[in-house]
Amino acid sequence: MTNKKHYYVTVDKQEIRDISIPDNGVEYKIIANQKEKEEIEELFRAKDKNEKDAVKFLAKPFDEWGADDKREDYDNKMIELYRKVYELGTSETKREINNLGLFN
Repeated sequence: MTNKKHYYVTVDKQEIRDISIPDNGVEYKIIANQKEKEEIEELFRAKDKNEKDAVKFLAKPFDEWGADDKREDYDNKMIELYRKVYELGTSETKREINNLGLFN
């Protein structure tokens, strides 16, 4: 049996912490083991890479070839990240993520 702990995930700051930090953005409380925590950290890294790839196209507004694919990759990583947080989240976290309407 793996030990699960409470963590606080802040998606916009790409943080996962053992303690809540008030006024540090929107936090989602999850219950996860070390492996699950590392999965979220990996999703942060993948989202960050896709975000950087998507931003490259902002400097070339008329060169749209490939831009839609990069944006879609970024969107998909964001959804995957929120799904993982939802899966591991407390009932309050699940309610908050449902209210975002991401999975409709």
